Amino acid sequence: MPDLDTPQELFQSSCSSNSEPFALQNLGDYMEPEFSENCIIIIDPGMQIHNHAYAIIRYENELYFRQYLERGGRKFLICLNTKYDDIELAGEFQVVGCVIQQKQRKQKGLHYYQLNESSKELDFSPNGTSLE
Repeated sequence: MPDLDTPQELFQSSCSSNSEPFALQNLGDYMEPEFSENCIIIIDPGMQIHNHAYAIIRYENELYFRQYLERGGRKFLICLNTKYDDIELAGEFQVVGCVIQQKQRKQKGLHYYQLNESSKELDFSPNGTSLE
């Protein structure tokens, strides 16, 4: 395997063509307090993007882990940590996948989608639910 210089090159070589869920490590404090730095997130590339989803998005040749939000017909990537600015998605972007689960050290995993038994649809929980 060739040497890879950036996390994006590593991602592109190992995850971007994968149709199965995959894991990434959250780097930085952009998504605190819900996602601590270095927690492991599970991404499902087949999950449809929706308002308030936690997602991996490619925009202007960068990969972002943010909350996707629609306001008044405009689309944004939101950091949960308020010391960082929102990013308006003014052009084309690619949804790599939605975060379906996270695992923090020495804590139970959190799942962001649960099967609704009556409707048989997946319900989204922005604060996650422990299933363990």
